[in-house]
Amino acid sequence: MDVLWQVETNIDDMNPQNMEYVFSRILEAHANDVWAVPVMMKKGRMASMLCVLCTEERLDTILEIVFSETTSVGARYFPVQRAICDREIKTVLVDGAELHCKICSYKGCITNISAEYDDCRAAAVRTGKPIKEWQRKVKEEAYAQYGYTISKQD
Repeated sequence: MDVLWQVETNIDDMNPQNMEYVFSRILEAHANDVWAVPVMMKKGRMASMLCVLCTEERLDTILEIVFSETTSVGARYFPVQRAICDREIKTVLVDGAELHCKICSYKGCITNISAEYDDCRAAAVRTGKPIKEWQRKVKEEAYAQYGYTISKQD
């Protein structure tokens, strides 16, 4: 198990378009993840709850970004435990192109294989074939080239 810190703040009076910039600043500060969810606040005001996962060492930096780049005047933060899969990046050959995929496993069993989005996007632009076809082919090739099978834990 791994311990991270979750930072949350509700924002109801900021241009939502600015959220993309806030996300990029937070990720540049080496947060583990950032997301926003719609929430309804008192008096029926629609808002966004900005959430960040980070290490304890990054907590002050993340709070500084939240307060300087948003209209937030307060934030909650608390430790959270997480379980994570082991991950490795593999290269597969699809129609003559080298593309990457992420192989995830938990307790030694493969749990997921996902194609790298940017690689598949570039292949789709280059060839005119749909991106979902490239994603499917990458996954199929990962199974074929590396002999993976997905197994479930009992």
